[in-house]
Amino acid sequence: MNWVKALLLLSCFLLGCADLVTTNVVLDLGMGELNPFMQLAQSWLGMWWLIPKLGLTLVVTWLLWRSKNVYNVALVVAFCSTPVLNNLLLIIGGTN
Repeated sequence: MNWVKALLLLSCFLLGCADLVTTNVVLDLGMGELNPFMQLAQSWLGMWWLIPKLGLTLVVTWLLWRSKNVYNVALVVAFCSTPVLNNLLLIIGGTN
């Protein structure tokens, strides 16, 4: 595996963790989850909703590891950054 792909895989995992942290901050500010699957997980599992969220992050990272095309991996990693960026905008808007 080349170093670019390894860095992308690490970024994907870290973005998943950042999404979890920023989602918790958004929820603490009194806002809600927009993803209907995560809403369902939150209502069914309570505070343990983070297990499927982290599990999904690990599955996506594993699937990307199996990919042969680094450009496709980069595209998915860029897509994975959008929830984190959205959460950060919500946090900034919610605290002002």
